[in-house]
Amino acid sequence: MALSRNSSTKSDWKYHVFLSFRGEDTRFGFTDHLCEALCQKGIITFRDNDDLTRGEVISEELLGAIDESLSAVVIISQNYASSTWCLDELQKIVETKDRLGREVFPVFYGVDPSDVRHQKGIFAQVFEKHEQDFVEDKWRVQKWRKALEDVACLAGWDSRNRYETKLIEEIVAEVWRKVEPKLPTFNDGLVAMDTKVDEVHSRLRLGSVDVCFIGIWGMGGIGKTTLANVVLQKIRSQFDVSCFLANVREASKEGDQGLVLLQNKLLSHLKLKSMIIETLDQGKDSIRNCLHNKKVLLVLDDVSDRRQLANLAGRPAWFGPGSRIIVTTRDKSSLISPRVSFEMYEMKTLNTNEALQLFCEKAFEGPQLKEDYLKLSKDVVEYAGGLPLALEVLGRFFCGRTVHEWKDALSKISKTQDKDIVGKLQISYDMLEEEYKAIFLDIACFYKGWYKDKVTKILGQCGFHPTIGVDVLIEKSLITCNKGVLWMHDMVQEMGKKIACQEYPNGPIKRSRLWSQEDLDEVLKTNIGTDNVQGVVLKQQIESCKECWHPKAFSMMRNLNLLIILCDLHVLRSLKCLPNSLKVLIWMKYPFKTLPHGAQLHELVHLQMNNSKLEKLWTGSQFFEKLKVIDLSYSNNLIQVPNISCAPNLEELFLDGCVSLLQVHQSVGQHKKLEVLSLIGCIKLKTLPSKLEMSSLKRLFLCGCLNITRLPDFGENMECLSVLNLMNCSNLLCLPNTISNLKSLKRLNLSGCSKVCTLPENISKNEALEDLDLSKTSLRKVDSSLFHLKNLRRLSFHGCSGPVSNSWDKPALTYLELPWYVSGLSSLNIFDLSYCDLYDKLIPKDLGNLSSLETLILSGNKNLVLPAASIANLSKLRFLELEGCRSFVDGSVLRHLIDFPVEAGLFLDLWEFWKLFESHDSELLCQVRDPSYPIIYLETPPKFGNEIFFPVGQHLSKLESSASIIVEIPDKCGRDEWWGIIVFIAFEPSSFSSFKIELCWSFEASHPEAGPSLYLSSYAEAHYNSCLVTMIMSDNYIYIQLHHRRYHNISESKAFSKHRKPEFSEHSRLRFDVRGGQQKIKDCGYHVLCKEDFRPEALLKSQNTTVDKPNSEDA
Repeated sequence: MALSRNSSTKSDWKYHVFLSFRGEDTRFGFTDHLCEALCQKGIITFRDNDDLTRGEVISEELLGAIDESLSAVVIISQNYASSTWCLDELQKIVETKDRLGREVFPVFYGVDPSDVRHQKGIFAQVFEKHEQDFVEDKWRVQKWRKALEDVACLAGWDSRNRYETKLIEEIVAEVWRKVEPKLPTFNDGLVAMDTKVDEVHSRLRLGSVDVCFIGIWGMGGIGKTTLANVVLQKIRSQFDVSCFLANVREASKEGDQGLVLLQNKLLSHLKLKSMIIETLDQGKDSIRNCLHNKKVLLVLDDVSDRRQLANLAGRPAWFGPGSRIIVTTRDKSSLISPRVSFEMYEMKTLNTNEALQLFCEKAFEGPQLKEDYLKLSKDVVEYAGGLPLALEVLGRFFCGRTVHEWKDALSKISKTQDKDIVGKLQISYDMLEEEYKAIFLDIACFYKGWYKDKVTKILGQCGFHPTIGVDVLIEKSLITCNKGVLWMHDMVQEMGKKIACQEYPNGPIKRSRLWSQEDLDEVLKTNIGTDNVQGVVLKQQIESCKECWHPKAFSMMRNLNLLIILCDLHVLRSLKCLPNSLKVLIWMKYPFKTLPHGAQLHELVHLQMNNSKLEKLWTGSQFFEKLKVIDLSYSNNLIQVPNISCAPNLEELFLDGCVSLLQVHQSVGQHKKLEVLSLIGCIKLKTLPSKLEMSSLKRLFLCGCLNITRLPDFGENMECLSVLNLMNCSNLLCLPNTISNLKSLKRLNLSGCSKVCTLPENISKNEALEDLDLSKTSLRKVDSSLFHLKNLRRLSFHGCSGPVSNSWDKPALTYLELPWYVSGLSSLNIFDLSYCDLYDKLIPKDLGNLSSLETLILSGNKNLVLPAASIANLSKLRFLELEGCRSFVDGSVLRHLIDFPVEAGLFLDLWEFWKLFESHDSELLCQVRDPSYPIIYLETPPKFGNEIFFPVGQHLSKLESSASIIVEIPDKCGRDEWWGIIVFIAFEPSSFSSFKIELCWSFEASHPEAGPSLYLSSYAEAHYNSCLVTMIMSDNYIYIQLHHRRYHNISESKAFSKHRKPEFSEHSRLRFDVRGGQQKIKDCGYHVLCKEDFRPEALLKSQNTTVDKPNSEDA
């Protein structure tokens, strides 16, 4: 883990504290007890012992120890000043205090601090004797007097009338409080450790009296032990007992006795000499009895099963209030316990910069990367994949070697993994059950980078139990799942492949898994496959093959369960047979017109041949009893669907994009097990089965079937169908009345069915409907029965406008006509009425009674004036979109929105926003309760497009986090007619996943009262790499919004009232800073918004800019 040069060094100190005391007074009593307490807290303490040679003059050893100590505790007892040795120590301590800033803590043990300070009583007598003894060296006595006086004047402790134990506790606490800030951080030599320590520290919640358990989880070699140790060293002094139990997994291999040894080690920190544990039960009792009243910091390193945890830290009640138990593990499931709740911290690999830094530390013994080795170092770092163990091992291996040796080693490094790395990684694999080992090897060899759902389906079809199996591999840190995709570290994958190859190291012929091009070519071109082969996956074309594969290439693989080919296979000119044992056959771009004649695939469960040359799937009589999935999508030559009655257990049939398909076999409409039928984009399909009586069908997709005019009737047994998607069936005329038989129908999509002008009268019988999309249909008048669907959550009429005539006698309706009452839609969350040519008289009277409505979309209705009262009654409304509603000028609507919850949003275009801004009280917009939530979302004008119309300055001499722009008001804008500024900021690409943008704006002009200083902040994702800031101004109001240009959405907005508009002169300057992150400004530009820019017909034109780096005094 990575190197941070921020840590201070230890070269100038050796001890935390130096004890100065008079041996005959306190050596075997108070001083001994104090020394023990300091050591228990981890405070490194120097105490002289009897072995030191005594003499008239203090030894060099003691003088050196004082110099090498960060602080000193001076125990001034009755006979302290009578010892010249002690006084010399004291003089040296005061000198280091003055010279090096060391802390000094006086303890007045059995003496009056006033007597010491003023040198009265016994101290007066002692110094009289010293002056007699040192007549020739009176200057020495004077220095002793001064040193004693200086120390006595410091804040300290008076031991009289106090319990020693309490006194010692106070001394130890104060010493650590003063010394701890001066210590170097414990991440010296470690990269990216500070952030990880802080993240764990936040989970520890050290201020809480609860007993907390924290799990540090991650793959082998990622730095879990290092992190736990650093955290322990950093906070151990805050606990009564601290203990690091290393290698718990290894110790547990010895059975109960191994765990007993760990129990004894934990209890040994209590220094109970008579305590000897012999059994696990005795150890658990002893831990509970001895530690239940102590604040304990315990690290259990490398825990691999729950039994270890149960015997070492079984319950929170075993430990005193405020205790913290930190457990490191590569197996997340080992921390699942009904008695203990863990706060988890997942360790991640280092990013590229951190990995390079760590590698350089090991390879070059310092942070400086040698220029000749830059490219080679980056190659090593890429291979190591951010794994700290690999980076350290490889760094040590390459250290001191020449460039030629580096190149030679790099050429073979991936083929001969270091045994230390492999050994560490393979521990997790070795702990797996046999089935889970097989699943891991399949993922390593075949499925890395595949979607988890797809992999689990295939594994299940091959006879595994993948749901639990994949989760176990994730818990044991062998694989990860991010956004549904399975992944593993490159080195873990390489380890898995090597394990698979070790089945038969002499060649691929007898291995169970084949995936490399070379191995497959060797086996299949000679037809020498064996019964050992169970899985074959080919992802890339075999370029180097000079001869074709044998037509019976797969015939000898009699146990082949899995055949996946994901590329063009030009090396196979013909195919005469496939193994009868096949369970999964996935062959992309299958090059033949049909399956091999006579293939008896009785075991086949999954058949997938996308983008194939198939014209028909099979010929002759076939029976596929176990077949569950057929996917022939985008097979452009497929003209017919086979009789699928020969596959009685088929559950899914995908024929998307089969553009030559003309009809669907009648057997499809009568199939009793089919759950999914997808015919998306079958543009020539005309004929469907006359009636669908598919009792198991759940989802039916006919999107983009342009030649379908009518749907089949739905049988009464079709009660499972929940999704019917007919989007863009542009020639579909209507729905059958039998749609009411679909009792479970939840989603019906008719979007883009432009010839559908009516709905069945019995549509209200589909009471389960939750999502109904009627966008861009020819519906113009909607029957009131539709508005009694009490479970409907989303209803869209988007784009139901324009001339449609259903007869020669009636004039065409150009707008959507709704019933007066719609409140029967009691569950409706989203109502889309955009671009329906609505006006205020067409709005339902009881719109305000839609009690569940959260989103109302009315954009594009140019003549609509929305009644404020209806809006005010929508108590759950969060988003109201009114873009392009040119007649919307009613400020009372905005006033009602102010009373909404802070997440409410009003969407307007720039023109509508300005009309509100100009025509109504601008301070209304300042009344939002929390400016961090935008009440107004100002759309980036569409005329901006996706192009950077902003002029970008070319004058930045180097990247800065601050910049200033000379603003020139264009001639077309009068001095009183410029209303705002848009600024574009481009950032230098960054490796940081996120950062915080804090824009601090100030207007600099010819006099200090020219304009306000404003502030706005926002979090941003690094991949945006740019942002857009809009400022709109009036005489007493400024409104700022920060956009992320990639999606044209607003991250933050803020209103500033009672600020007058800046008065720019020709030398006026707009200054801004990007604070709180590592981002540097690469370029920036601006555009002045003039009055004419706010008119719809205006064209935006860019202005030339000059971008200046700020002066040092401006920074």
